[in-house]
Amino acid sequence: MNKRKRARRVSRRQFLAAGGGLLGTALSLPSLAAVAGGAASRSGRIVAAVSERALTLDPADHYSISTTSMLRHIFDPLIDVTNDSRFVPALAEAWEAENDTTWRFTLRKGVTFHDGSPFNADSVVYTLRRVRDDSRLIKSFVYQDLDAIEPDGEHAVTVTSKRPFGSLPSHLTMLGILPAGAAGKEEGFFQKPIGTGPFRLAGWTRGEKADLTANPEYWKPGVPKVEKVTFRFVPEISTRAAGLRAGEFHVIDRVPPDMVQTLRATPGVRVMSVLGLEVQQWLFQLARDPDKNLRLRQAISLGIDRDAIIKDLLLGLARPAVCPIPPGLIGHTDLGVKPHDPDRAKALLKDAGYRGEPLDFVLMKDLYPKQLEVAQAVQAMLGEIGVVINLKNMEIATAREMRSAGKYDMFYSGWAHLPHDPDWYFGQWFTKSGAARLSRYDNPTVERLIREARVPDPKVRQQKYEDLQRILWNAEEPTIWPYYTVAVYGVRSNIRNYQARSDYYVLLSDASIG
Repeated sequence: MNKRKRARRVSRRQFLAAGGGLLGTALSLPSLAAVAGGAASRSGRIVAAVSERALTLDPADHYSISTTSMLRHIFDPLIDVTNDSRFVPALAEAWEAENDTTWRFTLRKGVTFHDGSPFNADSVVYTLRRVRDDSRLIKSFVYQDLDAIEPDGEHAVTVTSKRPFGSLPSHLTMLGILPAGAAGKEEGFFQKPIGTGPFRLAGWTRGEKADLTANPEYWKPGVPKVEKVTFRFVPEISTRAAGLRAGEFHVIDRVPPDMVQTLRATPGVRVMSVLGLEVQQWLFQLARDPDKNLRLRQAISLGIDRDAIIKDLLLGLARPAVCPIPPGLIGHTDLGVKPHDPDRAKALLKDAGYRGEPLDFVLMKDLYPKQLEVAQAVQAMLGEIGVVINLKNMEIATAREMRSAGKYDMFYSGWAHLPHDPDWYFGQWFTKSGAARLSRYDNPTVERLIREARVPDPKVRQQKYEDLQRILWNAEEPTIWPYYTVAVYGVRSNIRNYQARSDYYVLLSDASIG
């Protein structure tokens, strides 16, 4: 077997198979007109109201799922990912691991950006070098191991890394490809950017809405199905739900459990759900007293009744976490649900020398369903064992600023594994550089295991992730992982071919209005 064929087997069979998958809910079949596609059948506008405010149009410079959802309509990635965690071609028709540190991408021909300029190897080289070299970009940390990024003719690119980078294809699902002509003009370019995506940006109001119009030259036949899409950024769930019921919005995300029955009873509205690729995580600030005390962290964990939260507040729309990685992804393993043991918690508090100092529990206001009620329940549970919790329910941007500054004891967060791979998660939260403005976590052994889990071999990756999670779950508890969430969407009944995504993306390119 020659080297090229052997490499293809690693990347396309082993790597993709390693992703596992979660199947979403059953979807409505598209109409015959939608299947036929094309400009002749394209009509209407879909309005989606999503839970976070988009503050940038740069696909390399944000964490936000809502921003990713919107920008995915303007920019295409090299590789796409399905709801069951299969990696499929987008702007790259094929890719292969030639060895542990070399990837080769074969690019799609005949694709143009919205201004008519060609998509080619120069576009990919510029996009990857930019995100690697500009450390100010939020996603730059992911690409620091990239070494050479070189064109191989007009329609292929070879990427080599300093160390093994088996998760590179999954990361590339989150990185929209930019035109090479944007180089040196980024500030102006991102005022009204162009991509190769199914929609063009018609206008946007920062943090409020984005208006998109169909790209009639899109490379995928029959896509998009509608002429216009509008994203509204509406953090308040009550406003999103009211707009859906009134017909102002066609799709809303992050529907809370206690609103499901109301929406189901609303004429013209459907509720769609799927087990999410998201784990809730409540971070400890590890550079701050008394959070750095392991016994205190263990006591807090033992003082929380996870089953009661899932049953009484989330109405069963969650699953108890058994490890930091959600089911369906490489690395998932069953380390057991954390117990609720108030007596043991009190004993640990005494050993920890805790004397009732108030601990600040910071929330990003309205971001996660039922988060305030859940945090209040945690406050009451911990009060019963003698831990004083001070809730701070802040606007999202303010809360994130407090997190970066380290001004918290516990931080209410979640993490959707958008690449459908845990490498981004562990690289962000559990390496010294990634956690420097987050939890301040620092363990060289865990960081080594994260690096070793980057080889393309899925068996090696699985074992390394199991090893590092045992340290986090059993020995350290730097974070509380209480449950895996269920992604719940509200959708107007006249929307066809909409898919409830496990990664919380709201994608409308294949959807139509019936």
